[in-house]
Amino acid sequence: MRDLAEIAADFPAEPDWLWLGWFWKPVGQLRRRAGLAEVAAEARGKLACVATPFANVCGGPGLASDAAMIWMDRAAAAGLLPLAPAYLAFEAGRDAPEPEKVLRYSDLVIVPPVPGWQRSACVWRTVCLALRDHKPVYLLDGGA
Repeated sequence: MRDLAEIAADFPAEPDWLWLGWFWKPVGQLRRRAGLAEVAAEARGKLACVATPFANVCGGPGLASDAAMIWMDRAAAAGLLPLAPAYLAFEAGRDAPEPEKVLRYSDLVIVPPVPGWQRSACVWRTVCLALRDHKPVYLLDGGA
């Protein structure tokens, strides 16, 4: 019989935020409706992976990169050290972000309220990888 910890690490292939919250919110790894100032107060000076959509964004990868850059700027202004896989992928001319490379060094993940984040395979993959590594994930609420 599988235990709850094993089931919690068996992430669905498609984004299922309700399922994710059911397993990960009670242990404090997934924090919903967090404010950026609140996250920064808790994690000031830490390296934050900024998970934003990349593929299938209206406006293409360039607009996706711009959104990631805006949120990196906001996170930096709040006191975090941000890196966004979507921004790095665009700047490097890649077809897809590689969150594993950023998460290797990141202390936490922030998911800003960029349109389409709930359906984004890129955001989902980043969040699942972070939780698997027991890194906190903050789903930001609203603006800066």
